[in-house]
Amino acid sequence: MGKSFVKGIKYEIFVGMKDQDNYEELFTADDFKDILTDICTEKEIGFSLLTQTGGYSHNRGYTTETSLRVIIIGIGEDEVRAIGERLKTLINTDTILITKTDVEYCFF
Repeated sequence: MGKSFVKGIKYEIFVGMKDQDNYEELFTADDFKDILTDICTEKEIGFSLLTQTGGYSHNRGYTTETSLRVIIIGIGEDEVRAIGERLKTLINTDTILITKTDVEYCFF
């Protein structure tokens, strides 16, 4: 018989790549991947990273940008908030979005 599913929480951190001061992308997705890998390796946190495009309105109008989605299961809320704050500061973006979803998962 296969492994059983366990309940947990999935966090997703959405980070736009435009700098909050000049609204330009100063980092590439590969730069971000390296930053995230260093952060998660330091704490031995499992993660997945997806690259996508996002759009939003700000005080200068509407824009689109590279948007990165970090998916993490198996850590606490305080730890995911700390990772989000660190990413926000390093990329110098004005906001990030963190979602929290109850999930059932199984490694097999």
